[in-house]
Amino acid sequence: FPDFYNEFEKLRAAGDDNMWIVKPSASSRGRGIYVVDDISDVPIDEDCIVSKYISNPLLINNLKFDLRLYVVVTSFEPLKIYLYDE
Repeated sequence: FPDFYNEFEKLRAAGDDNMWIVKPSASSRGRGIYVVDDISDVPIDEDCIVSKYISNPLLINNLKFDLRLYVVVTSFEPLKIYLYDE
């Protein structure tokens, strides 16, 4: 949370777009999602995911999409990455 708070305040001070999307961690299909522009609207007593809102996202066939990749990095020197193949 301290890193998020610092980023939030930095963007607000710069006058940049400061919209953040808040998603409940145990929900699906868009339930419970909302957008905030004030840090006091982010709940600190419940599990949630907060990420920068992208106002002009990349679309495929005019639809938003997400990539779900499960990756494990076991070593950086030498680099070893395992990707889960569904």
